[in-house]
Amino acid sequence: MSVHILGIAGSPRPNGNTDRLLIHALETLQNEGYSTELIKIRELDYSPCLGCNACTKTGKCIQKDDIEYLQERLLAADRVIVAAPIFFMGINGQMKSVIDRMQPFWAWKYVLKKPLFPEGPKKSRNGIFLSAGGTNFPDLFDCAERSVKNLYHVLDIKFMGTCGYKKIDKAGEINEHPTAFTEVEEKVLALAKL
Repeated sequence: MSVHILGIAGSPRPNGNTDRLLIHALETLQNEGYSTELIKIRELDYSPCLGCNACTKTGKCIQKDDIEYLQERLLAADRVIVAAPIFFMGINGQMKSVIDRMQPFWAWKYVLKKPLFPEGPKKSRNGIFLSAGGTNFPDLFDCAERSVKNLYHVLDIKFMGTCGYKKIDKAGEINEHPTAFTEVEEKVLALAKL
């Protein structure tokens, strides 16, 4: 199948709950014959955005680090799955710092007024968000979801929803959730077929 799915593991904790959800998602897709790729933010060597606005002149970041590779992979993907935990009612800091480094895409589109894909838009770029958080507040995923939606919007990726799981905090707790893995399977298979 020609659809390529990029999974981005945003958690600082190896084999944590969102890692487990994402790995299950990618294995489900691989078993159906889809091409997948996994990038773990915690393994990248990068610095946070400097807020220097150099990208508004060139569309490129002045920092040369692993974010360049991630940007290339984001542009190459047909589907994207961001998986990240909730820390203090928002997306975790490591993932947020990576999203902030996507500012050159925003500058490219909205300041320099250039298309992300000069040869024409890619067909059907879609993405979802997988998350888990330790509390049970009704708006637990709202702030994180806004960050992911904005990331996807800047990258011309249509946001297709969130699989978010409350009261999941300790590593491995997601394994005890009665529906999480089935829901993720259904969501990612629907995502791939769009």
